[in-house]
Parts: sequence; C-alpha cells; structure tokens
Amino acid sequence: MCDHIHDWFYGNKTGDVISMAVISDGNPYGVSEGLMFSFPCECINGEWKIVKGYKLDEFSRQKLKETEVELLDERKMALGY
Repeated sequence: MCDHIHDWFYGNKTGDVISMAVISDGNPYGVSEGLMFSFPCECINGEWKIVKGYKLDEFSRQKLKETEVELLDERKMALGY
C-alpha cells in the first residue's frame, strides 16, 4: 500500500508501468464502469492514467472477464439488489 501511495503522489519512473486499483470509468480494456479494478497505470505529478495498448491473449481476457463478473456480483450483493 505504501508503494502504491508513493507512486501516485511522487510519480513512477518515466516509461515504467505499475499496477493500480483505480476506477474503471473510461478504461480501454472493456471493463464495466464504476468498479475499482487493477489496471496498468502510470503516475505523473499526482495524476494517474491507465496505460492503453496492451494486447491481451485469450487467457488474460478470460481472467479479466471473470474478475469483472465477480466484482459486479459483489457490488450487487453489497447494495442489496
């Protein structure tokens, strides 16, 4: 957690990509909006952005979808509908 906050606040090295759980709104990987989801990110001047352009193989795409479904189910349960 400390490394996560450090990279967000101070930034990561240019060209480095870090994994961060961020809001999924507007992501380029097809994950439903409104979820906290781990994406490849870069942080500069206290701002994070999701890194685009990673090619996902079928295994990765399947795992991404499974995680998304789990999070959507958990949100549904937590909100009682």
